[in-house]
Amino acid sequence: MTYKTPAGPAGCEPKADVCAAGAPWYVEDIEGLCGGPAPLQAIHVISQPATGGDPGSTYCLAWTGSSDGAGRDATLLMNAAGYRCGAYLVGSDGQAIQADGTSVFSDSPQSCEGSYSGTRITYPGVLDFPNEDGARPPTYVCVAENSGA
Repeated sequence: MTYKTPAGPAGCEPKADVCAAGAPWYVEDIEGLCGGPAPLQAIHVISQPATGGDPGSTYCLAWTGSSDGAGRDATLLMNAAGYRCGAYLVGSDGQAIQADGTSVFSDSPQSCEGSYSGTRITYPGVLDFPNEDGARPPTYVCVAENSGA
């Protein structure tokens, strides 16, 4: 399948790779090609270390490389500019910090259009917290994959 990166040359990748959540490849009618928007992705937050951030700052995910087949494991970081984040939590408009002051976290699934239409860079996610024994309900977010990480 032929694709184009948002700012680069055309190339060829398998359709499954182009349609995968977080994929950076641009196709004009990506939803038509892939059968709709990116599906909700499960993210297991296994750690939330203190980084000295504040509630108005950006959040990111550092992927651990582990997966249980139903979702990926990640560390949730706040205001962690020095870390190598694999993805950022963004609002449904693709912005890391919401201009109207609303949170990037929600108690219901989000429509995640993002800043890169025609790609799967931004996709809906649901955070669960397996180490908290169900004390915290799942949280819905929009995830913008860092294709350079």
